Amino acid sequence: MSKESAAQFLKDATWDVDLREQFNAVAKPEEFIKVASQLGYTFTTEELKAVVHEHSQGIQTRRSTGIWSWLRRVNWI
Repeated sequence: MSKESAAQFLKDATWDVDLREQFNAVAKPEEFIKVASQLGYTFTTEELKAVVHEHSQGIQTRRSTGIWSWLRRVNWI
């Protein structure tokens, strides 16, 4: 498990709507990690939270489209 895998996941999810849609029915962090693992990503919820936090530093306005709107629906991040 690694922050590098979490960072790659976020990069891939930024540009891949189909990837994000695979998580639409996910309600719990454990389910999210399971789906990500099935797709070849290996990270913990803590690692994903840390990467999201690192990538959010200095951002004052988040767009209402793309990855940021999707991440807002992942309520545990």
